[in-house]
Amino acid sequence: MAQISLYMDDTAMAALRADAEQRGTSISSYAREMLERRHETERNGWTNGWPPGYFDLFGSIPDFPASTDAPPEPIEAW
Repeated sequence: MAQISLYMDDTAMAALRADAEQRGTSISSYAREMLERRHETERNGWTNGWPPGYFDLFGSIPDFPASTDAPPEPIEAW
C-alpha cells in the first residue's frame, strides 16, 4: 500500500484530528476517505471511468456495427 506525508498548519491538523475522532477512526483512515471521496466527486457523472454520454455514442456512426459487449470499465494501457 502506498504512503503519503502531509504538511499542514496546526489549525488544519487540529480540525483533521477532531473530525477523525468524531467519526471514531484514525487520522490516516479519515484523510484517505476524504481524498477518495473528493476524487469520486470530481469524476461526477462518469460511469466506471467512462465520461458522461460515452455509451450513448454506440451506433451513432452510420454503417458502423453497434457494439453490444463493451467492457464495463476502461482497458488499461500497456
